[in-house]
Amino acid sequence: MGNRALSPLRTRAPIWGGVLLIGSALLQRLWLWKVYAPVEYGDTGSYFRAAAVLARGTLRGYDGTRVPGYPAFVAALGLDPTRVWLGQMALGLGITLILYLWMLRTGRSLTLAIVVAGLYNLIPGQFLFEANLLTETLTTFFILLSLFLVSELSRRSLGKSAAWLAFAGGLAAGAAGLLRILFYPLAAWLLPFVWPAAGTWKSRLGRSAWFAVPAAILLGGWVYYIYSSYGFLAPSTMGGYNLVQHTGAFFEYLPDEYAPLRDTYLKYRDARVAERGDQTNTIWEAIPELSEVTGLGFYDLSREMQRLSFLLIREHPDLYARNVVEGWIAFWKAPVYWDPEHIASPLARRLLSSWSTAGRVICLAANAAYLALMAALPFPIALARRLRRDSSWLLAAGLVAGTSVVQTLIDHGDNPRFLVPLQMVVFMTLALAFARALELRPREIPS
Repeated sequence: MGNRALSPLRTRAPIWGGVLLIGSALLQRLWLWKVYAPVEYGDTGSYFRAAAVLARGTLRGYDGTRVPGYPAFVAALGLDPTRVWLGQMALGLGITLILYLWMLRTGRSLTLAIVVAGLYNLIPGQFLFEANLLTETLTTFFILLSLFLVSELSRRSLGKSAAWLAFAGGLAAGAAGLLRILFYPLAAWLLPFVWPAAGTWKSRLGRSAWFAVPAAILLGGWVYYIYSSYGFLAPSTMGGYNLVQHTGAFFEYLPDEYAPLRDTYLKYRDARVAERGDQTNTIWEAIPELSEVTGLGFYDLSREMQRLSFLLIREHPDLYARNVVEGWIAFWKAPVYWDPEHIASPLARRLLSSWSTAGRVICLAANAAYLALMAALPFPIALARRLRRDSSWLLAAGLVAGTSVVQTLIDHGDNPRFLVPLQMVVFMTLALAFARALELRPREIPS
């Protein structure tokens, strides 16, 4: 008879499951609308300033410090924090639906599809982030959309429908890169999964081109704009400042020829450490005086910081490696980004505080389970062999693993925040592994 709880999909149960999920998610957000409010963070102001430029319908005056995806979203919603929050709550409903459809198709289980999609609305680190005026919810939407489309593409034969699916996947992957620079490599990661298993070389290349061209136009076009406007062959002008998040921890090792710049930075770093216990984000406070002592403008100072950071990394690879390891560990800590002070009701505040603690424990357990699963992958275990041949699982699990490494190589700031757009992908990999494990169980022989 097999496993009834995870039996193949039949009748109209998937439709009613989706209606139930979206209905409950909508009710949850209506309640949040009454008790909560949009929350600003240190990055919010720069996104809204960039959005104000885009709202004028031009890039003239755009400073290149941010990729344009989130500012464009904010500009489209009229620079209104309340509208942005509403837009992000609508995206939350879309995320729920994508997770549901993705799990239905890859896990082939209505039960698991409801559980995975429902988790998005039960994990405070996810649904509460929708109120934060930051990029993560929009980034989550496009990452999940691109993964779903490419996963769906692997089931399609060559043809017009597959070509348009590939095109949409390329657009989604490119959009994710224009929301967070960390996901610029997403399209490159997905491209091998777009390549069809059968067909002529011409037809295979054609489908891959349908995916790659829109992603390349979006991502390459923005790099060209930054290079032609500011001389940086990169998606933004901030590379040097981001690297100082790493090298600032051992900035005292710069040679004396850089003493004015070095000592100025150390003054701000020591004050930051005394106040907060670490040097994270020191650079943003130090930039005005660093420009004064060096005579360098904002963009030239970024170039100089990048050059000096590479010098320090080359001379002290052990100190850089220590920071890299610390940043990788921090990536998995799953904090909940929200502000209890924005909730007027004491009862709602206590409820969400307890809920947030429980949700973080669940995320930490899921992250630990994911890491254990990845560690077991090379071994000759039946499930590991099955997962190594499962393109849908590799698509998701490999993205999380690769991002965990890339994020800590390029920045050493708020590393746990980099996992927020991928936290549901972690849950997805665990659910798929569970489904594949059940499929490996011996089936009952009908009498």
